Amino acid sequence: MSVIAIISVISVIIFGAYKIYENSLPSGFNASSRESILSNSRNKSHNATKKYRFRFNVSNEEVDKILKSMTLEDKIAQMFMVTPEQLIGVKNAVTSTNRATYKRFYAIPVGGIMYKSENLLDPNQTKNMISSFQSLSQSRVSLPALISVDEEGGTVARVSKNHAMNVKDSPNMSDVGASKKTIKALQIGRYMGKYLSDLGFNVDFAPVADVLTNPNNELMRKRSFGSDSNLVTNMTSAFTQGLQSSNIFATYKHFPGHGSTKEDSHKGITISDLNEKELEHVDLKPFKDASEIGVQFIMVSHVSYPKVTGDNTPASMSEKIVTGLARKKLKYDGVLISDSMGMGAITNSFSSGQAAVQGIRAGLDMLLCPQDISVAYKSVLRAVRNGSISEKRIDESVRRIIRVKLHLESSSLN
Repeated sequence: MSVIAIISVISVIIFGAYKIYENSLPSGFNASSRESILSNSRNKSHNATKKYRFRFNVSNEEVDKILKSMTLEDKIAQMFMVTPEQLIGVKNAVTSTNRATYKRFYAIPVGGIMYKSENLLDPNQTKNMISSFQSLSQSRVSLPALISVDEEGGTVARVSKNHAMNVKDSPNMSDVGASKKTIKALQIGRYMGKYLSDLGFNVDFAPVADVLTNPNNELMRKRSFGSDSNLVTNMTSAFTQGLQSSNIFATYKHFPGHGSTKEDSHKGITISDLNEKELEHVDLKPFKDASEIGVQFIMVSHVSYPKVTGDNTPASMSEKIVTGLARKKLKYDGVLISDSMGMGAITNSFSSGQAAVQGIRAGLDMLLCPQDISVAYKSVLRAVRNGSISEKRIDESVRRIIRVKLHLESSSLN
């Protein structure tokens, strides 16, 4: 066989291998995004097998300088993240940073906004709305706002499920986990991070770090990477590396685990019968890894763990879980944010004020979407003024919030 013939055969083999690899990428990736991912995958800087580690580029002195300049009222406001509708007290979808938003934000300068599908009409409108809100935040508190969205992929995707956003769907994470290929999680995270960053988001409430130990758990069945804690740990780490390559903060959820439950915490009380040792052996593994690799947001669930706490207190309001497990056992020093405080597991048993005060006492840094932001905010302010919550406790949380915000301004997340 001639040299030319041999070269031709080799070329055909290489091309065939390339096409097989290209076709293995998640559905929803167009030609340009496929080529970008394939190109990046060849770069040593994006190796899915390499241990990922996030590092801050912000000094304690910078954080303390801003903290000292803030009033108590503003510090407490920074501990809330709400929808734009909750901020201004309306039911109809808000699609711009309007006059009512300006007025309300100047009164209660919340730390962040969570947008849903109904807020997103198209890419240009979304970019303008977010950009305007960022300008508002800078003018009021001299800090960027945390702009968040639920974009897990599959069944939970506020951006890609909205066809007006011109973004392709990603698969359910259960399918990604079943492939056992962390490169897929990395690619999906990178793809999501790119379009979220382009739109102006900086926080994604993903990945789901729950280990699916109850196969009848319909809430998490498609959202979890699987039932093997080591697999879930590796997948969430790879997804996070991809996501944060575009300066999007990842959020591990739902601490300390929602995979063993059968009820839906959106509707009411949800109980896990796991004890602390059982949690440590399985459910906590991905979150322990999150602490070690420097993930800056962990979302705390409203699941009750009576064998851990001794009662049915939701995890988000339990000092034993928030401070005991997350802070002390896992040594986590990032931002602990609650799951939505408007879920049935909270609202069926607690007022907005009670839930907010108890959550902060437990050790939460941020409260997501309380049923009534005014009541929640005023209740926390009152608790600090009457001494039932110390200002030192508030400062601990606000330092963490300022730190991530300054990092967004100063450098990339990878």
